[in-house]
Amino acid sequence: MRRVRVLIGCAISVFAFAAMAAPALAKKEAPKVQFGKFIASLPGTTISEATPATATGHGEVLEGPKGPGIELAGGALTISKCTKELSGTGKVVSEKSETFLQNVTFKDCYAQSFTGKNKEIISETKLPTFKLAIEFHSNQSAVAGESETGEVKIKENSTVVIPVPSKKSPCAVTIPAQTIPTKAATKPEREYESAFYATETETVEGKKKLERFPRGFYELLDVETEFSKVETWVKPGEHCLYTKGEEGSFDKEEGTPAFGYVVYAQGYFFIEIEEIKIKNGNLGFETKAEVEAEEAV
Repeated sequence: MRRVRVLIGCAISVFAFAAMAAPALAKKEAPKVQFGKFIASLPGTTISEATPATATGHGEVLEGPKGPGIELAGGALTISKCTKELSGTGKVVSEKSETFLQNVTFKDCYAQSFTGKNKEIISETKLPTFKLAIEFHSNQSAVAGESETGEVKIKENSTVVIPVPSKKSPCAVTIPAQTIPTKAATKPEREYESAFYATETETVEGKKKLERFPRGFYELLDVETEFSKVETWVKPGEHCLYTKGEEGSFDKEEGTPAFGYVVYAQGYFFIEIEEIKIKNGNLGFETKAEVEAEEAV
């Protein structure tokens, strides 16, 4: 028994030593992944949740991988042009942030119908005006959907419904709130290439403007999207036909958000919002290298 007690005592001593040594041997935490940041300033004012600034811009539908810049719901909603510029607006509540939101308005846009393997356009139908909010993230991912009141965040579980007119009645295409790409929701520490940001400058002249912008210019933000695998839903009906075996799949599981809809997951969305600015202020994007250089000082 004595021998057993001695062994136990040694074991306890070894355990105690190991416990004491554990902090020294513990694996170091990996440093936080650094991305760029959206930056904003308004001379004479601090931008905050209490005193937000408004950022506005304009843009267009770009050329996509198959020609049209927007193709959703298996082609049911295909847009290559809008005769009026897209417009974007959103609140800025921080001078440095990892997110930036714009409510993008699509006005005088045309849905196209195609035929044949070469997808020749056989008709164009004017769409009602619609809005899609996009929250851009500094890791080049995004969240799309409907914005909350105050234009600062995307509503969870929201949907944006776009009626696509047909000869007798509209066939609605629903865009559910979603992260693009999907994996960015669970792996935000990675960098993606779904959105691209650039800062441009505009020269100022005149004594009053130079007093506000002593560097002789102010900054504006450009944003470009290359969203792929965008999820959309369509409710089958008399004017919205679905044939089994098509790209989409019918959701027949009761209780799911898309129950009763055909779910499409291969849409794409290429647009640009440029010259996004804060009136009398600056708005831009600091790259990862610029952020790291600032923090090193």
